[in-house]
Amino acid sequence: MTDSGLSLDATQETRIVCLDMKVKRAEEKISDLEDRVRQLEKRVFQAAAVVSAGLALLGLLAQISKAYL
Repeated sequence: MTDSGLSLDATQETRIVCLDMKVKRAEEKISDLEDRVRQLEKRVFQAAAVVSAGLALLGLLAQISKAYL
């Protein structure tokens, strides 16, 4: 085999560089989206905790009001 058969021409190198840049941008977007999902998960868990605490308080108040009636 000769070197000319294995060498890359300029268009192939340019295409490789462009594809490499696209992959890096996609990885950055994925990382950003993962961070956003983690933040949303935290907010959902916090909201669930607040709702469950509120329901527990309402249940307790309902039981206390029944005891006095």
